[in-house]
Amino acid sequence: MRILIIEDAEEKLSDLIEWAESRFSNPHIITAKSLHTGKSAALDPSIDLLLLDMTMRNYERTPEEDGGRPHAFAGREILRRMNRERVSTPVIVVTQFDRFGDEDDFKTLADLKAELVERFPNYLGTVHYRANVDDWRVLLDYMTGDLE
Repeated sequence: MRILIIEDAEEKLSDLIEWAESRFSNPHIITAKSLHTGKSAALDPSIDLLLLDMTMRNYERTPEEDGGRPHAFAGREILRRMNRERVSTPVIVVTQFDRFGDEDDFKTLADLKAELVERFPNYLGTVHYRANVDDWRVLLDYMTGDLE
């Protein structure tokens, strides 16, 4: 099982890696930590599952660079690119937020889920991640029940 995790928050990334290692036998885990690197990584046709953050920085953070501004709909951009390139890897969005965007382009988590279901056939669903509550793990287990 080849799993791509696109996530810029270190604690959440670590938790998702830990979950994948406990859920699948010998998973090969690839990570990307920004919109820019995620767009390229998501086009790999050998990926079996993509765990995708919705809001992330444009570029990888380094000691010299802050990664640019957070992009509220970065995950949606990655899904659009996958759709355009006809990449059908199953995708689960894993987000800490329940509101996205600003006054001009605001969406609730429910609004975003409805849009993703309608537009992207490879979208399996969304998991609301909270570091202090483990229900996200149970939901990920359920959503990946047919995979492996």
